[in-house]
Amino acid sequence: MAQTVVESTVSEKHDVSPASPKKSIPALSPQVAELMKKESEYIVGGFTPLPAYITGGQGSMLRSIDGKEYIDFIAMFSAGSLGQCHPKLVEAVTSTAQTSTIVNTSLRVASWPTFAEMMCCRFGYDKINAAVTGSEAADTAVKIARKWGQQVKGISAHKMLVLGVGDNYHGLLSGIWPIMNPDVERDAYGVFDDKLTNVHPVKKTILRYGHIEDMEECLAEHHGNVAAIIMECIHGHLPTFEQDKQYARAVALLCKKYNILFISDEIRMGAGKTGRFLCSEWLGEDIKPDMITIGKSITGGAYPAAFVLGNNETMSLVKPYQCAGTFAQTPMAIACTTTALKIIDEEGLVTRAAKIQDQFLEYTKDWVQKFAFVEFVTARGADFNITLKLDYHNPLVTARRFAALAMHKGLVTYPLEGRIRMSIAMTIPDEALQRGFEILRETAEEIEQYEEIAGGVHETE
Repeated sequence: MAQTVVESTVSEKHDVSPASPKKSIPALSPQVAELMKKESEYIVGGFTPLPAYITGGQGSMLRSIDGKEYIDFIAMFSAGSLGQCHPKLVEAVTSTAQTSTIVNTSLRVASWPTFAEMMCCRFGYDKINAAVTGSEAADTAVKIARKWGQQVKGISAHKMLVLGVGDNYHGLLSGIWPIMNPDVERDAYGVFDDKLTNVHPVKKTILRYGHIEDMEECLAEHHGNVAAIIMECIHGHLPTFEQDKQYARAVALLCKKYNILFISDEIRMGAGKTGRFLCSEWLGEDIKPDMITIGKSITGGAYPAAFVLGNNETMSLVKPYQCAGTFAQTPMAIACTTTALKIIDEEGLVTRAAKIQDQFLEYTKDWVQKFAFVEFVTARGADFNITLKLDYHNPLVTARRFAALAMHKGLVTYPLEGRIRMSIAMTIPDEALQRGFEILRETAEEIEQYEEIAGGVHETE
């Protein structure tokens, strides 16, 4: 069974000696093991989540197939920032589904013009375009920027650059994947484009997030050929929030200096979760992106929708049959987005996100001193990261094992290389939030006592 493989891999990987800790987590349940077997046999792609198969949920509580309950500290990569089954969203989905199944670009959706007006007025832009996923929105923004680069800035197509920054995530479509960090796995698909990249055009080094000197050097030489820079303004991986803000502001000012479009990708970190509705609002009143992409939690996770907003200088370049999608501005997308915005406003969730940040940082303020394997703990509103020391002496401390142990204690997070990522629903009750903090602390206190943690190594490792 899959669990036998997982547990034996843990032992072999860490070469546990007789003096090592003796605690262990029992094997995964038969239901989970069976689903893992089917997954291995029939499914490709996706990511590397923990082995908790969810059957339902309410608010920030999730239920699994084997009857366990979990506090949700990942909120579906922030798409579920309003929690599971918010009653107002459920009502919006139900009533819309009873009105029409789909109306799309083959006709004119009655609610689309008024919705578009609302969105443009709310965010201070002239025009909007609809997409389904964040990847599509990012791809669309870059496509528009390229047209602007040719027709407005006068860059020849074969010289034109659109730049990203290191470690930012924009999606896995072949039209946007090249702007993310290069790696062997991506290159195996032949998906690379030296005109859409986050590396220096000549030096071939990554334009590191948080290192403005990289971008300054690049633009000093190549600014004439750069149409746009797209970035997640508030990325969340630097030790402090202030470092994110200062870096993103500096990039935006370079764009102003060199007549380069500044595109703020708000898909992951927008919609209120950082303590302001848009991440770009942290950069100062004198900074307004030329375009923004927004999605994921803009519908509360109830329906896939994403949008690109910008001013006439860029958006008026788009003509029919150039940026459109079958499931873009559907009545369901519009209803869910409208309802999610009302929930965020009426329940004061932007302020709530800032409070969640304060509570987390206060609870963890001594963790760097208390836990020798913790490099730093940081937060951006309701988005948290615990970053581990990569050179820590004990191989039993990994992000995957940490997240797996927390899962067995009743908390779901997401392990990445060297860090535990968390995204909290802005609607989470204080009691569940505090219990989640306690589980994180218990996990940090106990992780080095465990030899075997079921799910502590992903089955593909």
